[in-house]
Amino acid sequence: YVRAQWSRPRDERGVVSVWTIFMASGVFLILLGLVYDGGNAMNSRISAHRSAEQAARGAADEMRGVRDGAEGINQATAVQRANQILTQAGWQGTVSINGLDVTVRVTGKSDNAFLGVIGFNSFPVDETGTATSITGPN
Repeated sequence: YVRAQWSRPRDERGVVSVWTIFMASGVFLILLGLVYDGGNAMNSRISAHRSAEQAARGAADEMRGVRDGAEGINQATAVQRANQILTQAGWQGTVSINGLDVTVRVTGKSDNAFLGVIGFNSFPVDETGTATSITGPN
């Protein structure tokens, strides 16, 4: 009697349902992460780009109005203005001035809420804005 009980095939009904639920949950999590975290990443990139453009315009405007005693443009004041704008917007970046052209590069990351569960903790953000100062001879 004991031997007959062990030799009976096991009932595997319901195993496919459990695997289907696990697979569907995983796919749903990935899709949710792509939509939600991807949307947040796009919003972060747009915000970073707008901030870079605004900082570049602010620095270019500052260059137009500020000159040092040697009839040159005071680049330190322009860089300070661009960094101030970036800080107010919550970003960090680098400012470079070449002649009358100002380039601001914003770098950072967009943290993920759902994709972090599967190992993608953040998306990189790297945006650039440029502006040209309009100055007269004086």
